[in-house]
Amino acid sequence: MNHTPMRLILGTVLALVTCLPWAAMAGDGAPTAPTPPAVQRVMRTDNPAELARHVAALHAAPFKDTAGQPFHFDSLKGKVVWVNQWAHWCAPCVAEFRVMRQVQELVGADKLEIVLVSRLRDWEKDQAYVKEHDLPWRQVVLDLPPGTSKALYADVSMNPPEQPAIGTAFPMSTFLGRDGEGLRFDRHPVPVTPAGEPQNQHDVDLLVRTLTQWAGQS
Repeated sequence: MNHTPMRLILGTVLALVTCLPWAAMAGDGAPTAPTPPAVQRVMRTDNPAELARHVAALHAAPFKDTAGQPFHFDSLKGKVVWVNQWAHWCAPCVAEFRVMRQVQELVGADKLEIVLVSRLRDWEKDQAYVKEHDLPWRQVVLDLPPGTSKALYADVSMNPPEQPAIGTAFPMSTFLGRDGEGLRFDRHPVPVTPAGEPQNQHDVDLLVRTLTQWAGQS
């Protein structure tokens, strides 16, 4: 009787069983650390030239409010303004809203204005989302036909190196000072989990301190 196949099977099973208890051990016998979860990268710029270009586009672009009237960011001078470019279908966008509420409450709505900017193609559904979720912020739409708003949404300095072709990724946040000047352009002011919780509370505290400082500048 040929026992070779049986020996091979038993040997394989024994090897697997022997290795299982040590699968989480490093070569020196120490347990290996678990793989850390992916963390959103904070991509921001306060480069004066890049900010000037982007903010000039914000001030010049044809925006309209929910009543269909022209809107200009100059009308909000006197407050720090958080301009958030978003869309209802963008999961990272809507995940940020909980933190945005928290930050505005801590800074004060009298000092920090939040403006949600939609594209024309998303406008009606974005308004419905805001109403359904009782978001308290001003809504405006970039009144440009689909395919013509890329210059305002794109900022190559914010693109991760592995994705150099991104032009209209959401969300995007621009912070304007009390005089309408550009302070910072931020892809993720506070990185959050898919559930909307801040990945690090320190990021919330730092943003609140920064916005409070900007709001207090004369």
